[in-house]
Amino acid sequence: MSDYPAHIEIIPQVHLIRGENNARFPEANTLLIDDEILTLVDAGSSMKNIESTLKDLGHSMPDLDRIVLTHFHIDHKGHASEIQKIADCEIICHELAETGVKTFQGMVDFYGIGGHKYYDDWRALLDLRFGHVMSEYTVTSTFSDGVTIDCGHTELIPIHLPGHTIDHTCFGINGLETIFLVDIDLTRFGPWYGNKVSDIEEFKKSVDRVIEMNPSVGISSHLINPVTDGLDERLHAFRAIFDEREQRILDSISKGIDTIEKLSKAPTIYPRIPMDVYYAFEMFMLEKHIELLKRDGLLREENKCFVLER
Repeated sequence: MSDYPAHIEIIPQVHLIRGENNARFPEANTLLIDDEILTLVDAGSSMKNIESTLKDLGHSMPDLDRIVLTHFHIDHKGHASEIQKIADCEIICHELAETGVKTFQGMVDFYGIGGHKYYDDWRALLDLRFGHVMSEYTVTSTFSDGVTIDCGHTELIPIHLPGHTIDHTCFGINGLETIFLVDIDLTRFGPWYGNKVSDIEEFKKSVDRVIEMNPSVGISSHLINPVTDGLDERLHAFRAIFDEREQRILDSISKGIDTIEKLSKAPTIYPRIPMDVYYAFEMFMLEKHIELLKRDGLLREENKCFVLER
């Protein structure tokens, strides 16, 4: 039982359905737009919290008209397929998300984990906690960057901000003063780009774009309250983590921690690894940093080890 209410109203007709466990992975927040077209944005909160929120607002699951998915990740597409079977509702996503949303194999390909030595650990995690994402999802249509999604009195503005994933999309709510930041999540966990379809440089540009938009309210998928005070500072601090990680990699290599395996076991990106599957994502992120550091002439590879350029 969470020690906070399952949902709060952010602005009229827009409710944040909070994830369990303080919305930490494997949970994520969901938005409910209680409007003429009853709309969920993502479906990663527990079914219990989604159902109780609908009930509190005078609805039930079959009343839902539409689910809008921000990207293909398991804690975001979440229960969408289950809900669609109950409500016979639409599921819409960015056109770049379809492969990762529709089928399990497509999701595996987007994660890039097929054949990886930690694949069995990843699959075991899914079997334990995410059985609901193993089925196929029926995507009924796609949305486009900047083309408003009309819910009645409420308008959702898709803002394609890749890097976290190729399809990662945030949403302005009735303009750009209030933005659902999704996995530009402002948590201490920091930016996450541990998939085949993730890109560090694109992620940096995406955070920079949000900073330029200068929103007043930022809604994270993994914080139980919207961020208002100090939002600009939080965004800049989140952006700085990329460079902090890069410097940590260089420092580690200077100390002889000079292979991906050694760097992952230090660990380097995250201070601790809670389960073995996280080593896969640590490795993916390290590999992306290493390629950029090689490109920029800061290190080279000799005899399968990394060496700093002097």
